[in-house]
Amino acid sequence: MLFFVNKPEEGILDRIALIGGDEDKALLLAGDGVGFGAAYWESRLEGLGVEDIYVNKSSLEARNIELSDSCEVVDYDEIADLLLGGDEKIVSL
Repeated sequence: MLFFVNKPEEGILDRIALIGGDEDKALLLAGDGVGFGAAYWESRLEGLGVEDIYVNKSSLEARNIELSDSCEVVDYDEIADLLLGGDEKIVSL
């Protein structure tokens, strides 16, 4: 399940756990949501079962955040592939 996150609200993590359940989870972070890509959140996201974290390049550059090593920076073409190229469920939070 791919979660599209564009807000830095901690309550979103509880919703990811509730909605995602035992399914494999991936995050696509954009806008202010890129803050979840910081090392501070890494262990919490791992605890939720998040396996992949994708961070929008332009959002990251605008906010100058240092990402954890578990994040992959993606551009708009790669975002389109993530959103349209797979058969997994997409949830926007």
